[in-house]
Amino acid sequence: MPFVYVFGRADFTVSYYGANIYPENVTVGLEQPEIMAWVTGKFVLETQDTEDGDKYLHIVVELLPGIETDMTMAAIIASSIRAQLLRLNSEFANYTPAERQLPRITLKAFADSEYFPAGVKHRYTRK
Repeated sequence: MPFVYVFGRADFTVSYYGANIYPENVTVGLEQPEIMAWVTGKFVLETQDTEDGDKYLHIVVELLPGIETDMTMAAIIASSIRAQLLRLNSEFANYTPAERQLPRITLKAFADSEYFPAGVKHRYTRK
């Protein structure tokens, strides 16, 4: 039976409820026309724990220069990313409980020193 094994893929994925979340699926959510006016396209994907010990998908997104943080903007971005993950990633659609599918979005200013420092190669995931 034919198969493909991609070396080093684990460095670019986050495992969430047994589903591998790939940066290219998140990117499609950020490339929607209404969102591209706000963001650079850079993001960091990670899982975090709630106070109750449940996991949630956390995505930190870099804003374009001069764009201010807005909670409505974060909600639109979260909905767009969820829609694309459901469309493109069958693991996410089938393994992730519906109540855990909407990612939590944190918006950071352009060239934020903690997540998006200037002159440093961008990383899509944090473990």
